[in-house]
Amino acid sequence: MRQTILLLAFLAGCGSPRSEKPDDATLTRLRHAGDAAYNLERADEAASQYRAALARARQRDDAAAIADAGFNLATAELRSGHPHAARRIAGEMQAELGRRGIHDPAFALVMATALFRQDDMAGADQVASSLTSGATPELANAAWFLRGLIADARGDQAGLMRAAAALTPRADSADTVELRARLSHDPDLALRSADLRRDMLDYRGMARALALAARDSPPTTAADLYLRAGRSAAAQGDVARARLWLSEARQRGLRVEADRALHDLPSR
Repeated sequence: MRQTILLLAFLAGCGSPRSEKPDDATLTRLRHAGDAAYNLERADEAASQYRAALARARQRDDAAAIADAGFNLATAELRSGHPHAARRIAGEMQAELGRRGIHDPAFALVMATALFRQDDMAGADQVASSLTSGATPELANAAWFLRGLIADARGDQAGLMRAAAALTPRADSADTVELRARLSHDPDLALRSADLRRDMLDYRGMARALALAARDSPPTTAADLYLRAGRSAAAQGDVARARLWLSEARQRGLRVEADRALHDLPSR
């Protein structure tokens, strides 16, 4: 059952009745085990199950199952903080499915997201731009949101405005609010985005929105927001962002609290 990028939702439907098409019980078990681990935020375990599901799908030479398992595996690697692995898997799947005449644009979104997390802004923007026309509305909106983040990271105000304007009414509300917050430098909008992402269980996006609110807040408020963002990132295992935001909190006056949280971070 395919996972969506950045959201804990499933897009695939149920299998056909056994009387019409026998079910591969092993493949179903591996897929369900991966889904369960993913929903419990055990992304490494989910990746292991999806990897086994991909092997099983290849054993039965089932193109749809290969695409599903490959997408889920790449998504789990992203969630595990392994963008390089996610990028490699997405590329392999694009090539494998392409030889069958199948083009699945969802893998391009995985690729763009992985490149963004590796700080390859030019590469991420190039791949994301291929999804802003001709893809499904969901993929197009996700690609425009990613392009907005890229533009903001580059200090490209015109690009950020273009991305915000391109989001349709069907776009995720948290994405829409976050791009508005980045355009307006309004910390209240950023906090609204954080609340929306918390409700969606998107804690990575929530921490990013907290740090965005901190960026545009007075020093005392900013210190607390950076501390909260850093603690959330640390709990997610995102050491690099946790270190960055906790250091920002320290510089703004929460020295003791930030030092304690920094001390608890893994050394890697």
